[in-house]
Amino acid sequence: MDSNEIKSPLPPRRVSVLDSESKAPPIPPIPEPISADKAPPSPSSFSTQKAKKTSPSFIYIVIALLIALVAFLVFKVLIPALNSKNAEPVTINYWGLWEDSSVLQSLISDFESKNPNIKINYKRSNKIDYRSRLAGRLAKDPALEEVPDIFRIHSSWLPMFDNAIAPVPAATATSIGLDQDFYKVFQKDLKIGNSYYAVPLMYDGLVLFYNKDLIQKGGVELPRSWWDLQTTAAKLTVRDEQGNIQVAGVAMGLTDNVDHWSDILGLLLKQNGADILIDNADNDAKIKDVISYYINFRTKYQTWDETLPPSTQLFAQGKLAFYIAPSWRVFNIEEINPSLSFDITTIPQLPTLQNITDSTANSTANLTNIHWATYWAEAVNSKSKHQAEAWKFLEFLTTKDSMEKMYSAASQIRSFGEIYPRISLASKISSNPKLKPFLDSAPTAESGYLASNTYDSGLNTELSKYFSDAINGLIQNNSDSTAVMASLKNGLAQIIQKYHLK
Repeated sequence: MDSNEIKSPLPPRRVSVLDSESKAPPIPPIPEPISADKAPPSPSSFSTQKAKKTSPSFIYIVIALLIALVAFLVFKVLIPALNSKNAEPVTINYWGLWEDSSVLQSLISDFESKNPNIKINYKRSNKIDYRSRLAGRLAKDPALEEVPDIFRIHSSWLPMFDNAIAPVPAATATSIGLDQDFYKVFQKDLKIGNSYYAVPLMYDGLVLFYNKDLIQKGGVELPRSWWDLQTTAAKLTVRDEQGNIQVAGVAMGLTDNVDHWSDILGLLLKQNGADILIDNADNDAKIKDVISYYINFRTKYQTWDETLPPSTQLFAQGKLAFYIAPSWRVFNIEEINPSLSFDITTIPQLPTLQNITDSTANSTANLTNIHWATYWAEAVNSKSKHQAEAWKFLEFLTTKDSMEKMYSAASQIRSFGEIYPRISLASKISSNPKLKPFLDSAPTAESGYLASNTYDSGLNTELSKYFSDAINGLIQNNSDSTAVMASLKNGLAQIIQKYHLK
């Protein structure tokens, strides 16, 4: 709110129903008793006689009810209507990131028509250095500069905004149904203690893209485990006489030209039971095993190398059999090569000693069932003077009806809208083969701090740099693995301390 706007009015002063000059209604005269020697009343005067015998208490009750009705209309209808008409509109500044204003405009107009004193000022932000610019703006004085009341953050950013985000009111969380109708990963990521700190309007995660023509030509089946993937990818890799890769099996093993490599590594760590926040020998060994397995796609299986272009580009060109990425990469691929024949399946899993039901195959297999989520959510500025109005708008956006309208609007400008975060809406889009793998994997998805393409210049970026140095050190510099792991462990400790990770 700028300096010219006026704060919300004070609550209306209560007015007494009867003021000092009001008088009690007159008591009706007591009718004179009829003497015995008088003639009985004629039929024509019977109604008049009956009216005169009406109890005085009945009249008092009627008057009291009328007064109460008038008071109700004044306090509950007339005064609020006047206040609403005279109140200065509240403007909610909303910083989005991925969606164009055209996707939200219809919903904003609908909300404003139902709430004439709340105006939504939506702005789509530039993704470059978004996190640092957002943090800087939240520290500004809203009386001097435009400060967002609502803003979009990545799920992994909570440690970087712990003092800037207002908790979701319990009544709002209940109204939205965050515990009941949203995927469990949101509860794990966005809920601290008993409170949520952001509201998701979408879901996304990693899946396995594959070139249908290359799979058919190679006569191979889709891999369900990472061991299947390494074997199949090696078989589909094609080299020329000089040994240069012409068709790559899978984009894994390096960092510079593998899009979403940190997400892939984060997923492998989850499936292998490793945790970057744990400091012990067993956990260190699990982290080392994951890094060793990842770089084998470059050194041992040789399905990828540093001479190749970025993996998204190579897949769109039809020269990459398997490619791991989130849903929004579908739009990039369709834009680069609309005629590419590709499809999507769920991500491979690691073998396990326990029998785990694989929900995507409806069977029991000795495989993990852990997938990777990477998504964005809406938060409210803890310093905003209009938090009530901000939450009211977010409640409106998270209704099933609003989400369906948002999805429909986004589908007018691209292949599909953002994947629904509500479990109850999954059936609405499950017939789309490009989306079904995401819906199948969402119930068992987990997330972490190795998310790619968040442009945070902070937690994810710094953590990825330590893992990138470890991978490149082992591959390019033939560095001693003990020294590399010691350096990585030291870096992890610094990240944990800097961002107070728990």
